[in-house]
Amino acid sequence: MSIITGTPLRRARRSTAITAAAAAALIALAGCGSGAADAKENVEDGSSKRPVASASASSDNAGSRGARAARLIEKALEVTLDQDYLSSTRRMKTEGTTVMSSAVRGGRAECETHARKGTGSLDFVVTASALYTRGSKEALMLSAEAKDDPVRVEVMADRWVKRNASVYEVMRDMCASKTRRTWLEKRMPSLDELSEASPTQRPGTMQGKPITKITYKWEGGPLEFHIAAEGPPFLLRVTYPAKDLDESFSEFGKPFRVATPPGAVTDYEMAEEVLAAQ
Repeated sequence: MSIITGTPLRRARRSTAITAAAAAALIALAGCGSGAADAKENVEDGSSKRPVASASASSDNAGSRGARAARLIEKALEVTLDQDYLSSTRRMKTEGTTVMSSAVRGGRAECETHARKGTGSLDFVVTASALYTRGSKEALMLSAEAKDDPVRVEVMADRWVKRNASVYEVMRDMCASKTRRTWLEKRMPSLDELSEASPTQRPGTMQGKPITKITYKWEGGPLEFHIAAEGPPFLLRVTYPAKDLDESFSEFGKPFRVATPPGAVTDYEMAEEVLAAQ
């Protein structure tokens, strides 16, 4: 049996370190970084690789076709991510699946995010004033702190915790449209590069509706955009295996209410429960 010493605040910080570490382990999956951090990484990564057949893009016809396709893709990104209500599903070979439902209220984005990686799961709820997290035992065990104190994991697993203000400040922009667009742009060529390429553009169907499918032969594999052909040009899906990108969008404009999880405890209350269980 271990003995925890120190002030209540220090104990609270130690007890919530597990959920913070687990969140960090799945942060790429959930796409939860701040917009500033993502933008910095985008600069450091540099531009995307050039198309395989770049010479064909130099002709006037190919350039015009590429420019038209790039404009359509840009419009699709704008109308999709600017929706007041939106749902997305992100699939990554190495990181599992993340489903996010978001709502924009008074200029502030709120959302529910559910990340799954193997048997581990991590859930986020971002309201206008607070962040709530819940991790499964498997997710919480990803942190080094958990290995040293498994009792903490037993107490905290599958429990909703209202995180402190400093954690909320870091994570509150995770569901903002700017953050989500930055995440996408890091994993696809720039619009300028796309405008110089020579894509194929064909009609098709998705979810029972007509679409325009734009395909680029890019280094590392095909880059594909599926865009609604009727009504607003919503981006329905984008895939690029070379960057482990496969994300789809739905529920455009359908009202969604972000609710505070019932029974959530504060960081401090969780720390007291962990202390009592030692």
